[in-house]
Amino acid sequence: MASYPNYIVDVNRFSLAGPPQSFLGQLWAFDNSLVIVPSRQGFYYRLAQRRKLKLPNHIVNEALWNESDTQMLARYSLVPVTTILATANWSNPYIFVELANRAPWRMGGADKVNAMLEAQDAKEELEKRAKTDEHLDYLSKDAWKLYRKKIGLGRSWNTTPATTKSGMRPHTRVKRDMTGFSRSDTL
Repeated sequence: MASYPNYIVDVNRFSLAGPPQSFLGQLWAFDNSLVIVPSRQGFYYRLAQRRKLKLPNHIVNEALWNESDTQMLARYSLVPVTTILATANWSNPYIFVELANRAPWRMGGADKVNAMLEAQDAKEELEKRAKTDEHLDYLSKDAWKLYRKKIGLGRSWNTTPATTKSGMRPHTRVKRDMTGFSRSDTL
């Protein structure tokens, strides 16, 4: 059976069994820069990518002091990609679908992915604004109806509900001279 260099045993504090060789072979065929390392923090694996770090070690150590897994990956010149639970179903093809969705170079490069993400954010913002506008439209209509009810104008300007249903010509309101009366006197 072939051994693949995309599994690093490291300290393996939690005695994780490791992924099967068949999965490592599929991962190697999918992308040979991806590596699986058992976590130092819990019962899971870290999937990382081989890349040369652009930060000096002292900056990495200061910035990542509390994150021992990230610090460990930095020592191996790896960049974290995702976490895989120790109870993962290694034969599930969804892992590779998700990895393909996360790989910028498979989607046309960083610029294309960035443009796609910005378009997605803009679409979500427009949908959010449209939903807010619709909600505010309903609220304003309800507020307008309540206001008209409070001032005694009813549901419409010149008609009563009975005349609109029967098809008769709507009645107009008679304007009365209200000088000398307060609003409370007329209601």
